[in-house]
Amino acid sequence: MPRPFQSWKDHLKSLLGRTEANYDLAPGEALQASHTTDGDLLELYSFGWTAEETARAITETLGLR
Repeated sequence: MPRPFQSWKDHLKSLLGRTEANYDLAPGEALQASHTTDGDLLELYSFGWTAEETARAITETLGLR
C-alpha cells in the first residue's frame, strides 16, 4: 500500500533538502525554481512516481546532482 500523499511529499522535501543543502539553497528552493506546484506533485503521486524518482527529475531539470 502506498504511503499517504503528505508523507510522500515530506519524504520528497527531505530528499530535495539534501541537494539544496549541498548547493547552499534555501529549503523549498528546488521546488520553487522548477515551478513545481502541489498540483504537479499530486499528479506525479497519483501516477505512482516515487519520491526518489520525483526528486531526481526535479534536480536533473535544474541541472543539479
